[in-house]
Amino acid sequence: MKRIGLTILAVCLPLFLCRPASAQHSGPYVGAFVGGSSLITAKASDDLGNFSLKFDPALTGSAVLGWDFEPGNPVGEGRVELEYARRSNTLDQVTFVEGGFKGGGKVTADSLLVNFFGVFHDVGRWAPYVGVGAGVARMEASDLQVTGQPLASGSSVVLAYQLGAGLDVALTDHLNLDLGYRFFGSTKPKFSEVNGRKFEMDYFSHTAVFGLRVGF
Repeated sequence: MKRIGLTILAVCLPLFLCRPASAQHSGPYVGAFVGGSSLITAKASDDLGNFSLKFDPALTGSAVLGWDFEPGNPVGEGRVELEYARRSNTLDQVTFVEGGFKGGGKVTADSLLVNFFGVFHDVGRWAPYVGVGAGVARMEASDLQVTGQPLASGSSVVLAYQLGAGLDVALTDHLNLDLGYRFFGSTKPKFSEVNGRKFEMDYFSHTAVFGLRVGF
């Protein structure tokens, strides 16, 4: 019985995924995403000079509220959405001129962006897309350390942006699976060191996401 069920699944699943989609959704939708975020090694500086910060990859999550454009509208095929996302990465290593040292603590980015995506619909259920987003982010440095000694803490609100690409898979007329990539960046956040000095750092991340969007 188990073998028969697996055979039926193997035959029917490709047919389901490859058959033409019935109707393209237009109107409001909500969605939720999870994924993995990897920060590019950040260049940082303070009054004493330059150093770099290396972070561990971490899970990320986001929620969106958006609108699918109607097919054939003058704006074009695609969607616009408001996205809240949270990225929180642990500091792994701090590198000075003298060498690398063990890091600690986290940098967390809570972002609110408006995204515009162009979607290339075809006769099938698969639709690639590309897009851009812009907004703001609140960056928080939580107990950053070097070899167990305090380095910096604090928060900073900065301008943020992202570039995105991916693939929509229409599961039903109102349910889409979204497999995507996001490059997220911001202007340099500034934090306070324990001695009162200020330091600033780059913030750029690569993020792979997958999620579901539900239209209504």
